[in-house]
Amino acid sequence: MAGFKRAGACHLFRHSTAIMMLDNGADLRHVQEMLGHASITSTQVYTFVSRSKLIEVYSQTHPSALSLNRLEL
Repeated sequence: MAGFKRAGACHLFRHSTAIMMLDNGADLRHVQEMLGHASITSTQVYTFVSRSKLIEVYSQTHPSALSLNRLEL
């Protein structure tokens, strides 16, 4: 009904939505509840950190990135 042509589109949509929620600050427990997983372990398996979020966190917190940022200033 949503116009997805790929098999398993419902599954892809659910987990893409969960990843977007996590990237935008949603708590993992809330995402677990939304997906209907009984165990937080299940939620962790099916969610991953997007590359853009990983780069953002790395740039803000990793000592190597922080020293590079100081050199650029």
